[in-house]
Amino acid sequence: MVRDFDASAPMGTNKVVACITAQYNSERLIDTAAEVADKFNAELHILHVNKGSSIFINEGTPAMLDRLFEYGSEKGGMVHMLCSDDVASSIGGFIEEYGINKIVLGEPPAKMSKGESEFDKIEKILKKCGTEIIIVKRQKEKEAVEA
Repeated sequence: MVRDFDASAPMGTNKVVACITAQYNSERLIDTAAEVADKFNAELHILHVNKGSSIFINEGTPAMLDRLFEYGSEKGGMVHMLCSDDVASSIGGFIEEYGINKIVLGEPPAKMSKGESEFDKIEKILKKCGTEIIIVKRQKEKEAVEA
């Protein structure tokens, strides 16, 4: 099922989600998704799917997510957090449940091993949903320091 964007559609018809991780550079994903949402009069969603059953395993994760969720809310986004051992399926379920048209993802790291990566699984699910994927390129170390 392909969900088209229509810039003249009423708010709620077009929906974009930024899938974030508990890292400072997720602000760039939120910024990109907010720009797309503004351009297409779309609802903005921010989603974090934590692998496992708790965000409290890593000491800094709750504070970082709180900061990112506040940042996303300031941009007009609705924030969502899920915990799951199957991140790809959780994202796919979210896309279906909320009728998401576009998804903003960070560029995955270079493949280091053979086999299907988590990103490959997510991409496969999103293609089945017909959701447009927007990839935000990684910043080079020098650019990240200057930003």
